[in-house]
Amino acid sequence: MPLKKLVAGLLLCLCCDTLLAANQTFEGVVKDDLGNPLGFANVTLMPLNDSTVIAGAVTDVTGKFVVAGDCTSVLLKITAMGYEDKTINSPDANVGDVVLVPTSYMLGEVVVKGSRPITKLKGDGLQVNVSGSYLANTGTALDVLGKMPFVIKSGSEIEIFGKGTPFIYIDGRQVRDVSELNQLASSQMKSVEIVTNPGARYASTVNSVIRITTVAPVGEGLSFNDRTTVGYKHYVYLFEQVNLNWRKNGVDIFGMLNYENYRERTAFSESITKYLKSGTIHHNGSGQNFAKHPVYQGKLGLNYTLSSHNFGLYYDFIFKPSTITGDSFTDRYIDNILTENLENNSNSKHRNRQHLVSAYYAGVIGKWQLSANFDALWQINNRNNRENEISNVNHKRDFTTNNNVDNRLLAANIIASVPVWKGDVKFGTELSNIHRNDRYLGNTDYITDSDVKIIETTTALFAEMEQTFDAITARAGLRWEYTDVTNWQSGQPRDSRKYHNLAPTASLSFPIGNIKARLSYMRKTSRPTFGQLSSAIKYIDRYSYESGNPCLRPIYRDYISASASWENLAIELEYCSTKNYFMWQTSEYPGNKDITLLTMVNMPKFSTYGAYINYTPTFFECWHPSIMAGINIQDFKIEHAGRVIILNRPLGIFRFDNAIHLPRNIWLNVDLSARTSGNGDNYYIKPHWQCNVGLYKSFVNDTWSFRLQLNDVFDTWRQGVTLYDAISCGSSKKIYDTRELSLTIRYNFNSARSRYKGRGAGNNDKNRF
Repeated sequence: MPLKKLVAGLLLCLCCDTLLAANQTFEGVVKDDLGNPLGFANVTLMPLNDSTVIAGAVTDVTGKFVVAGDCTSVLLKITAMGYEDKTINSPDANVGDVVLVPTSYMLGEVVVKGSRPITKLKGDGLQVNVSGSYLANTGTALDVLGKMPFVIKSGSEIEIFGKGTPFIYIDGRQVRDVSELNQLASSQMKSVEIVTNPGARYASTVNSVIRITTVAPVGEGLSFNDRTTVGYKHYVYLFEQVNLNWRKNGVDIFGMLNYENYRERTAFSESITKYLKSGTIHHNGSGQNFAKHPVYQGKLGLNYTLSSHNFGLYYDFIFKPSTITGDSFTDRYIDNILTENLENNSNSKHRNRQHLVSAYYAGVIGKWQLSANFDALWQINNRNNRENEISNVNHKRDFTTNNNVDNRLLAANIIASVPVWKGDVKFGTELSNIHRNDRYLGNTDYITDSDVKIIETTTALFAEMEQTFDAITARAGLRWEYTDVTNWQSGQPRDSRKYHNLAPTASLSFPIGNIKARLSYMRKTSRPTFGQLSSAIKYIDRYSYESGNPCLRPIYRDYISASASWENLAIELEYCSTKNYFMWQTSEYPGNKDITLLTMVNMPKFSTYGAYINYTPTFFECWHPSIMAGINIQDFKIEHAGRVIILNRPLGIFRFDNAIHLPRNIWLNVDLSARTSGNGDNYYIKPHWQCNVGLYKSFVNDTWSFRLQLNDVFDTWRQGVTLYDAISCGSSKKIYDTRELSLTIRYNFNSARSRYKGRGAGNNDKNRF
């Protein structure tokens, strides 16, 4: 309770300060030279005779801004990436329309630009300008992200090196599915921000963020967008997505239909050694899986804008029925003597359905910017598995298992922002409530049935402040989270846990000559997924079972980083201290010395060190290269086979992207990427590399666009890892059909994106499902 009073007192003090901070308000609308509104432009209020910043604001997607200050003789400075800065001396309270002139133009179908850097350190992230640069001709938002500093793209997966999978936002709304990135054309993107030090407004589990800002929508009436992708990856596949949007005055109705028909195969081999009391067990296995992943998705939503107030809601439905079949063969050795041959045939059917209703309000009341979001999510995931195990020395096993998981989430948040002194203050709260039922059933006596229920409630408060003094910007924030979790087993309460978490963040940005520099600190946490918390014991094979751990403690990470940018060169150095890292640990199954049980456990504290560099020169006319390199080193220690081993081999990455402007405005992309061998957590990762080649061409002012892509030209991408724990060591190699040829055709009619401004609530909890 004292902590709650302290946070409440802090928020009250901040509110009181704001009442004394401003007595004059200026408002207006920022537009480009064609009369289109410019969203996300920066508006700064300063004294006429001084460069001190009194207050600042950012325009919304309609170009509108409201900024307040306590100085009578002032000037307004308006800036936006890709446009000339504009200064207005002694403005009226109603500034009216402010027109910015672009610094680069599209002449016909050729981009003409100066030497202005496309990458710079700005705010809490590294900002990359897409509009007016060669990146606008890359293809899709997913393709653009694969070329961003410190970002690793593997297939459709995005990772920030050293920070894991980022939360991705498009105009403030979180991306829930990779299809949203494929649907957004690179020509519709204005800029991308890579945030490696997320502030307190983000959940304490968010280690990194990517924010995508799109070109401001224009026009009214009906707009239509269709994207068709046909590809070959051992199997032929098809992606089809249609987006509709209708606007009139303040009403915006939008809808989306998405269909995917995708198949894949995976070959694998593995070698596992287990050091048991009964002897040293060694398994050599290999196999192949075949999967079908159709997707059916639909969305329907409504926005309404009334002056400075925006309301909206949408309903989204996803149905993912999938089928996976597989065959594997394993030789079992005890003390180097072959004792058994095993064959396994499996067939697994998944039926996953998700319903999401999301609503929001965003508006400006005086000098206050307010937003509120509410989400209701329902998931029904059914998995039916049939397996056939054949042994040359033991009885044949035929069995089925059913795993039915129901998730329900209710979440809401409220965020307020107000100018204070030389910057602004943001504060807010977030609430979420989760009900999860996990039922696991088998039809034999060697499979244990379970019925697990989890009820979890999380409350969060946060406040963060930003102040600018000439060229120096300071940011500080604090987030407090309280989580109450109750676990039920077969209808009876098993245990209850309560977690309090404080997550501070701080950064200081300053210039060193022509170099922009930033020092940052943040504390982040990773909470176990619900599957990792489950106490259900699930069958892997006749010699292996696995179970979660309801007693798992959250992971805590403390990050300290130093970042710098000059021209198009960006560098980041980072230190991370990790506590309570959880990993799978092998132990002997209670009551049977020949069987092992995999259980999730917490590990001791360890440290990681990282260094990353990205360089994107802009002085070539037709060739636009980008080079990125990074290295991570850890001091991870683990007890293995009765001795302590240190997993500290450096892990490096390298990327060399090339965009070449050919005649007839055709763009050729040749991208090389590689990862060295090294240690990550309790893994040893083997090296791999790949080369991707693509051609892109747009017609009729981007009404039509075509992209021909060949991924992994030399078929060199392989996934090979070795995993260590207390009594086992396992090496595995997976071979995917990564060589892939695809053709994407996109058609835009009166192209316009939805004005939906909702950010969603409980976003991190959705990922934990």
